[in-house]
Amino acid sequence: MTSRTAGLKTLRMFMMLFFLAWIVSACSSPPPEPSPQPQPTEAPEEGQTITLITPPSNNTNNESGPKYQVQTRITGFHLLSETVGMVWGVTKNELRLYVTHDNGATWANISPAPNVQFTSTPVYGKGIFFTDPNHGWIIRSAFGTTENIVLRTTDGGKSWKISSLGDDNDVTSVYFNSPTQGWLLTSSNATSNKENKALYSTSDGGATWEEVMQNEQYNPNLPNHSIPLTGVSTGMIFKNRVDGFVTLQTGALPKIFMTKDGGQSWNPGPPFLLNERLEGCDRVITGKPEFFNDSKSNGWMDVGCHNDKEKKITYHGYFTANGGENWKFTPFGLKSQTEGNHQIAPTFLNSQFGWAIIDNTLYHTVNQGNTWLPLTEGSVLQSKLVEYPEAVKMQFISSELGWLLLEKKEQKRSLLLQTTNGGISWRVM
Repeated sequence: MTSRTAGLKTLRMFMMLFFLAWIVSACSSPPPEPSPQPQPTEAPEEGQTITLITPPSNNTNNESGPKYQVQTRITGFHLLSETVGMVWGVTKNELRLYVTHDNGATWANISPAPNVQFTSTPVYGKGIFFTDPNHGWIIRSAFGTTENIVLRTTDGGKSWKISSLGDDNDVTSVYFNSPTQGWLLTSSNATSNKENKALYSTSDGGATWEEVMQNEQYNPNLPNHSIPLTGVSTGMIFKNRVDGFVTLQTGALPKIFMTKDGGQSWNPGPPFLLNERLEGCDRVITGKPEFFNDSKSNGWMDVGCHNDKEKKITYHGYFTANGGENWKFTPFGLKSQTEGNHQIAPTFLNSQFGWAIIDNTLYHTVNQGNTWLPLTEGSVLQSKLVEYPEAVKMQFISSELGWLLLEKKEQKRSLLLQTTNGGISWRVM
């Protein structure tokens, strides 16, 4: 055998061994990973497209900044004047807050930093509050290992500062009567008819907070001037630095407690008189007090009569003309004929002018709710009330200008409408 023949045999033997080794390796290797299955995605949050501007540095001419559009689902709004209003929503745990200074024609983004995460959308008077276009506060509720924090702005949202409340319980109400003086009410161990309550106040615009009242150590056998455990708080308002009110949901008639020393001590307010319209209620829903003028003499609060069997709420009102010292019941005579979802409380501009939605129809009163007339000319509103079956909020800032927010909660869709003629006709903003 020549050396060449021997070399060929050796090469063929090596290739055969390599081939056998490759087969064994292939047979013993794990099967390939299956391709990932497509995961179901949540329905996109849909709202309306609004035109945003970059606020100029001097904040005098909103038209000077570049414009762009953003699609956002609006979940809350509040009007500060006939031209200034704000809308907001939470997307991917980021609060998106926008303000308009031209009645909705253009908007500026005044959102806080995205690293401040939100698990729920703030509600005005509970998680967000503005005294004017420049001074505002946002409460980011505690969750997980995070704590309640208060964000504050003094330049209309161009910048936000953060402070800690030092209380990780639920914030139920926030109210400021000036850019510096404000109060926060928290609750814990809440049930359907009672809760621990604590009140904090600030005199430096929310930079620091001091506990001025708590009822966790309440003893009914000892003198006590705190807000009682019984009743769930539904609203808080202060007329000035010392005089304030807190309303309580009890399941029966509303209760109101008053302070005359800035929140340190509280006493029961005047009793709300029982009316035959409320005697047949399975539950009475307590609203929050509002005052109409700078003198804080005229005000009102809504009260709802809930029928569990019919799943309907009939709203009425309590009105005051002496700063909350006494309240007069006014039956509204508005009752839904269907279960419907448009069961939000009426809104009042002053002690006489009000609006209410009943069964996809908007009603208006000019005599404190004693009589209501339907505003039926607006075909746009009626079609949108059918398409978006849940009303979130309605607010009128004048006898002509009002906003209305509707939504389809399950489909995560919302729609903001505006009227400039007292509710006769509406347009999508």
